[in-house]
Amino acid sequence: MKRGNFSFELRRKLFHFFFGLFLIFILIYSGRINLIIFQSFVLIFGSIMIVLMQKGRNIPITGWLEETFERENVRFPGYGAFWYVVGALLLALFLGSTDEIAAAIVALAAGDSAATIFGVRGRHPLPHNPRKTVEGSIAFFVFTLPACLFVGWIGIALAALAAVVESLDTPVDDNLLIPITAILFFIS
Repeated sequence: MKRGNFSFELRRKLFHFFFGLFLIFILIYSGRINLIIFQSFVLIFGSIMIVLMQKGRNIPITGWLEETFERENVRFPGYGAFWYVVGALLLALFLGSTDEIAAAIVALAAGDSAATIFGVRGRHPLPHNPRKTVEGSIAFFVFTLPACLFVGWIGIALAALAAVVESLDTPVDDNLLIPITAILFFIS
């Protein structure tokens, strides 16, 4: 963890969570198309900022965001945020149902945030991935259950599947892996 403290990770994941809630708000009150437009704008603007930062440009707001929320040793500045926006955009592009998109964003925003917040304090490593914990996986499942508010009882299966997938040791960022899992879950 950056600076070796829990408060940094908590701050990151609270931002992660509230941005997801904001996406659900846009989806519900403005519609799927406006969510796609918003996320496309954020992705384009963010990509430009990433390129400029990689070229050594000092951009005050992006510098502050990187210092405040970015983990150390990432592949490029804004790495996690980039994949978060890409993953959420894929949900809005590939899922036609507002309820399915909202349920999947709950998994991405609440489930993934809870997995980290509870997981870093967990004491029981997973047998198949010792970098993650049983406590984190349980938290992911429990905090994804509000997806049931959008899709009914099938949200339990989504929560279980996404929790298992999130626990795997893969080279794919969770912010992309969770949405892809939700898309495959809902279109199958």
